[in-house]
Amino acid sequence: MMSDWLSELRIKTLLLSFTNCAVGCALGFYYGVVSLYTVVAAVLILATGVLLQILSNFADDYGDALKEADSEKRIGPIRAVMIGSISLTQLRKAMGTVTVAATICGMIALYMCLGHDLQALSWFVFLGVLAILAAIFYTIGFAYGYKGFGDIAVFIFFGLAAVIGSQLLVLGASGQPVDIFPDSIYLACAIGIHSVMILHISAMRDIDEDRTTGKKTVAARLGHRLSALYLAVMFVVSSMLSIGACLTSHKLWECSILAVALIPLLASTYRAFIHCNDGNKVAKERKYSLIGIAIHNVAWIIILVIDFWFYY
Repeated sequence: MMSDWLSELRIKTLLLSFTNCAVGCALGFYYGVVSLYTVVAAVLILATGVLLQILSNFADDYGDALKEADSEKRIGPIRAVMIGSISLTQLRKAMGTVTVAATICGMIALYMCLGHDLQALSWFVFLGVLAILAAIFYTIGFAYGYKGFGDIAVFIFFGLAAVIGSQLLVLGASGQPVDIFPDSIYLACAIGIHSVMILHISAMRDIDEDRTTGKKTVAARLGHRLSALYLAVMFVVSSMLSIGACLTSHKLWECSILAVALIPLLASTYRAFIHCNDGNKVAKERKYSLIGIAIHNVAWIIILVIDFWFYY
């Protein structure tokens, strides 16, 4: 039973939300204050981000199972709900539990960071509600993920909200003016595109099945070759944005750290590109892309730590 729930959690994908939010928190520490109070706030921010991803994972599987959108030809991992090891009722209850947990963590974090600023607090509450709704309705109800709008939602919530939102909250907890800096914008866009790349690789893996079951993802609309080109363009653009963020607000030599850190993601993108017609080979690259993105994010945290201690 425990293994079934671990399968539903999609442990590897949690690396994405954790490291994305961690970069945002690191930016907040860089421009704000490092103290026990801000560290506790950051932990709550990270927990909220991970819980929202778990909710998204649960809702994704729930919607697919409810609509019977995955067939026996599915190339991706077989989830417990698909084979009946976890019932839809159990998964629905788990979604409710995770929603409550994310709400509690998020509200405590918001109070700690912005309790003195009601206007900013109200905007973040609104953003949090949107994030929960976006996670739930990806494959349920309107099911915008089936209509090709998943890329936009992932870019907004896993990129802009995760990075800039986390930075602003840590700044608020530091007692600093809530502000957005050039490197934050570039980096949030780069990380948002990286997150879209993960979604797109999953969709590339399932192009043939999704066309059969009526899922109109971006990959299903583009086809194998154009999807591979779209993936390559995303890598190039995200890399330029990431290096641009470093050139804008950090040291030139630190770009070498990013160049090395981007090699694993480059290798994974290249393999997915050349094997775009083979869903089984593309499926393997999802894990390596996740690892590559995490390495890029850790590299940015290292850069911010170096700058904080030696230059800032």
